[in-house]
Amino acid sequence: MHAGHSITELLIALVLIGTLLGIAAPRFGALTDHAVVRGASAELATMLSATRRAALLRSAPASLLLDTTRARAVMVSGTDTLLARAIAGGAERVRLLATRDTIRYGPGGRGLGASNATLIVRRGRVADTLWISRLGRVRAR
Repeated sequence: MHAGHSITELLIALVLIGTLLGIAAPRFGALTDHAVVRGASAELATMLSATRRAALLRSAPASLLLDTTRARAVMVSGTDTLLARAIAGGAERVRLLATRDTIRYGPGGRGLGASNATLIVRRGRVADTLWISRLGRVRAR
């Protein structure tokens, strides 16, 4: 009766498992990057919507200040800081690029400023783009 496996059979099984893991590991990293970038984009879109809503509810200008070096956003209205938080865990998780460092909304909820704004959230090879129109609308790509 055969009670176990030989050392050769165990080594072949380990080599096969190692090869399969070596092929699959980069794909798992890309999936993680996609999830983190999507989450950070959704978080930014939510903060932009909340800033616009704060301007409407308070009938006063509200702004979202972006710190691209630390991947951080701060929502202010007048002299009040309404919300401050790191985007998806901060700069160690994602990289934030922006055409403007401040997105402002007027009392009527419309965007203030001379042009549209673009925000890019990046991690590894994965990137997501948010466009903010002069009317204050947010569109994701």
